[in-house]
Amino acid sequence: MEPFQMQKKSSIPYFVLSLWQEEFPHLTVGFSAREEGFSPMHHNYALHVRDRPSHVIENRKSLMRDLSFSLDSFTCGEQVHGVTIAYVTDRDRGRGNRDRESAFSDTDGLFSSEEDLLLASFYADCVPLFFYAPEIDVIGVAHAGWKGTVQKIGPKMIDEMVTKGADRSKIRVAIGPSIGVCCYEVDEHVLRPMKDALACQDLPLSVALSTATYKAMLDLKEANAQLCKQVGLRDDQIVKSNYCTSCSKEYFHSHRRDKGDTGRMIAFIGKRVRS
Repeated sequence: MEPFQMQKKSSIPYFVLSLWQEEFPHLTVGFSAREEGFSPMHHNYALHVRDRPSHVIENRKSLMRDLSFSLDSFTCGEQVHGVTIAYVTDRDRGRGNRDRESAFSDTDGLFSSEEDLLLASFYADCVPLFFYAPEIDVIGVAHAGWKGTVQKIGPKMIDEMVTKGADRSKIRVAIGPSIGVCCYEVDEHVLRPMKDALACQDLPLSVALSTATYKAMLDLKEANAQLCKQVGLRDDQIVKSNYCTSCSKEYFHSHRRDKGDTGRMIAFIGKRVRS
């Protein structure tokens, strides 16, 4: 079963993580979408690509209205394919919402206990990781390309939540739409550090294209799931999307498929104020 379900309240398409939202109604969790047939920057949410900043801000405002959040609550980092994680407090609310300069610098993971604050990060094939610690009501999001994956940004986020009082046995992780094993061909530059990161576990490959040159089709979503289980999570704490961003042109931007000329989706997670 696909855990991410399409929504379209107005003209803005997006997916929600229905499993979490049904269990925890105060959460808003999802992943933005695009519509095929428009410009490469249609429904782009990132300021670092060749799009007009005013267009990006309007896209963010429109999505925030549909999610019942304000743009002032939209908070993000300037991603660098690293593993720096920032804890977001009330005074950080809105960082990066209208410009890149105010975003958390060199930061690929955000987590927070604040209400009425929406954490966001940007994607065009990399793996979005969502986190929720229900007993302390802490949310998180992390950007995991292959570099972030081998540096274990997922386990690092889990450890950060535990330091805030989370029970490791109750933390939830969702792995969102990203490039799939069907489309993600990699070589030894990626495979060797991935093998080191996964230690004794087998690499999640669909096929080894050439053992002589170490080319293979890598399942980056499954690699992140395995890494989360390495630090104590069970299968029932992890859900994983079946969507491939490269295959599903009707829904997603893809850096690999579109040869870099594309917009960015956002992964978002926030808590509405509970009465």
